[in-house]
Amino acid sequence: MAKRSILMATASLAWLAAVAQAQAQTQAQIDDIVVTGSRIAGGDRIAPVETVGREAIAAAGIADASQLVRLVTANSGSEAQVDQLNQPQSSGTAQFNLRNLGLGSTLVLVDGQRWTSSAVVATDGSAFVDINSLVPMIALQRVEVVKDGASAVYGSDAVAGVVNFITRHDVARPEISAKYAVADGSEESVVQAIGGFGLLGGDLTLAASYFHRSALSTDERDFTQAEGYDRASWTAVTSYGQPGSYYRPSANAYAPDPDCDNPAFDAAYRNSASDAFCRLDYSDFFDLTPEETRTQVFADYRRPIGDMTLSLQAAWSSTGTVARQTPSLPILAQSITVPASHPDNPFGENVLFRGRLLGAEAGASKAEFDYETWRLAAGLEGGFANGWSWSLAATASRQHVAYDKPDVIGSALQNALNGLGGAGCDAATGTPGVGACQYYNPFGSAYLGTGTANSDELIDSLIGSAGLRGSASLTTADASTSGQAFDWSGGSVDVALGVQYRRSAFRHDWSDLVNAGDLLTAGYSPDFAGDQQTLAAYAEGRLHLGDRIEAQLAGRYESYDGEGRFSPKAAVRWDVLETVALRASWGQGFRAPSVYAQSGAQASQPSVFDRGAYVFVNTLTSGDADLKPEKSESLTFGVQWRPVQGLELGVDAWRFDYTDQVVKESAQAIINQAAADTAAGLTGTDAQSRLTRSASGALTFVQLYFINASSVETQGVDVSARYGHGLWGGQATASATWTYVDRYDIRLNDGAAEVSGVGSTNLNNIGRSLPRNRGEFVLGWSGGVHSVTGLVHYTAGYDNDRSGVTDTTIASQTTIDLLYSRAFGADLELALGVVNLADKAPPLAQYAFGYDPVVADPRGRVFSLGLTKRF
Repeated sequence: MAKRSILMATASLAWLAAVAQAQAQTQAQIDDIVVTGSRIAGGDRIAPVETVGREAIAAAGIADASQLVRLVTANSGSEAQVDQLNQPQSSGTAQFNLRNLGLGSTLVLVDGQRWTSSAVVATDGSAFVDINSLVPMIALQRVEVVKDGASAVYGSDAVAGVVNFITRHDVARPEISAKYAVADGSEESVVQAIGGFGLLGGDLTLAASYFHRSALSTDERDFTQAEGYDRASWTAVTSYGQPGSYYRPSANAYAPDPDCDNPAFDAAYRNSASDAFCRLDYSDFFDLTPEETRTQVFADYRRPIGDMTLSLQAAWSSTGTVARQTPSLPILAQSITVPASHPDNPFGENVLFRGRLLGAEAGASKAEFDYETWRLAAGLEGGFANGWSWSLAATASRQHVAYDKPDVIGSALQNALNGLGGAGCDAATGTPGVGACQYYNPFGSAYLGTGTANSDELIDSLIGSAGLRGSASLTTADASTSGQAFDWSGGSVDVALGVQYRRSAFRHDWSDLVNAGDLLTAGYSPDFAGDQQTLAAYAEGRLHLGDRIEAQLAGRYESYDGEGRFSPKAAVRWDVLETVALRASWGQGFRAPSVYAQSGAQASQPSVFDRGAYVFVNTLTSGDADLKPEKSESLTFGVQWRPVQGLELGVDAWRFDYTDQVVKESAQAIINQAAADTAAGLTGTDAQSRLTRSASGALTFVQLYFINASSVETQGVDVSARYGHGLWGGQATASATWTYVDRYDIRLNDGAAEVSGVGSTNLNNIGRSLPRNRGEFVLGWSGGVHSVTGLVHYTAGYDNDRSGVTDTTIASQTTIDLLYSRAFGADLELALGVVNLADKAPPLAQYAFGYDPVVADPRGRVFSLGLTKRF
């Protein structure tokens, strides 16, 4: 498969070259352009930089930034699609993940300046910049992606590279655009406007957008339905049902609710007549895309002040996401007992309840995420008499999150099972089942009318909320100067020097119920707040030797909280011929531990194997202030070839060696070590002290920490081609980018065996889904009032390493997008588009909903209509 993919890419490039050679008359000269990756203006592209322009964004039908990640083949493993099963605390956010080196290992900039990290983190504890919160899409000129390590230039977090969002300035004519898109079961709309104005001797650019997407629920797609796969164990099914199951001490075994098989419970089932569990099919209760509303405002002001230039920027974003989930969540964090005295208990003894508060008949519940983000930036730049330039800049940005997810209150449920439930019942003085004190009936008889009914008021009194209120903030101050240090007849040296101060802060404030560990799924998590201050100094030199050779040498020293780190980088470009250039770079980078990893705390409920059975256990992963920085070393070699006018070809080989990655400890490893210590006759060991068990011996809690452990070695090749030529009275263009990952080797710790993660979902290690090959192809033509663009997205097949699956293969997928636009005069433009022209479903993957949400788009075919009016 890998060799065939490379041959396909090579053949495509060769075909483009042959066509161009036959039609060429003169050689093309490419103008120098300023790109991300250097502090010195001008010069050639020494680093491998990929640019995604406004035209490509429009042609791909992209309405919000989360969809940008699919246009960059070097990106993989982003959490841009909502997946409430694996993304329960970060729905509505998105991020880049270059080279699959981690959500926080790609530095995100806006016009060259940093942006605050998100106020939420991923399930593995990764902090990242939420690209959904940046600027309105209409204010975006292009996105520049530096695909080698850039810590020497930009500092921490640029381990895998940099993504720089370049905004529009000097908008000559105000414009407003509206777009409506519809897929089977969902629709989205966006209204945007941008304009430029003169104000107080300067230029003001204002932009705003409003975006809304309706929910696309899992019951709108056949591939999500567990029944279609005979309710196999890997589908959206669970043994935590309602009606539920009950552990009977007298039989030392579980028994299903006596009414489990009643046809009134459509989603309840058993695998066989002897199955001890009453199970739940939850295929219909989640969203493939959630309901989402986003409002954004952006302003940019630039004004000359004498020989200086003042720049000011402001941005604000508000995102509201509503994500559906099961009617109530499974009881995981506590052992809940139904007493023998309960009037509806058919077992005649105290039994443990395995299930949930509400069943399918209650309908889906909803989790709500609200993000508010703002950013202010100011800059002043000018020049010295000797020709050197100087600049001062400062930014302040902040994201706030309000996250409300319904969950069952453990103490209230246990009281209600004891007959002391209800908002008006005093559990200390009340009498079970008398007056305001009510029994909650967990059995199927409550719904069937053959037992005690559960009132709405009683149910409401048993439900609380995770109630997270949190924020992340960043303040920066920069000072820099650059200019020509010296020159001679054969060349020159340009130099940039600068210093930077940063302060980042993070806090989470959970509800009192979470602080007390009284929610049955969310478990226990304390409030926390922390900050990190960084001082940095950097120097960069660019050597020009005639017109053929340009070299970069950069170094940066950063100190955070007493920990210092130096990052060097060296790069060179040699124009061997006017049409052929070679380039190479080497650098060392680092990523400081996030404030969250140093001082935060994250609760989760993984499935673990304990004392002969798989169980869900409540865990808390706590931060460690003594974490070391993550380190990387990168190496790239590339060639650019312009064989004929209008054609550019490029190949870049790259390698990253990433060590000391900050990861969560494995709960299973702690459990195993504790068992081994016990078998060896030891007591009071570290592993044993991390476990908490109930009086019956059931595992109820595991304490974990963030640690420096893992390493990744990855290498591969990026191939690119661009071609433009006059055709049929207009201009035809073609471009292609292709990323081949040759190696992605993971070590979970120093003593662990090396595991290959390339071509795998990587569910059992620190990686994320990583197909070996990804390709993006664009063909376009424009002439007069018409233009048409076609995009082809290719993702190679890969393997599913999820435990318990029967088919480990995930097939390749190729989808096609089309966009046609027509101008009506100079002021009005109509655009018709279709994403996924053939309406292809995602390749089958044995995940809960039948596809891999990290790679595939579940929406199917999406039609769009857009109008743009200029004034």
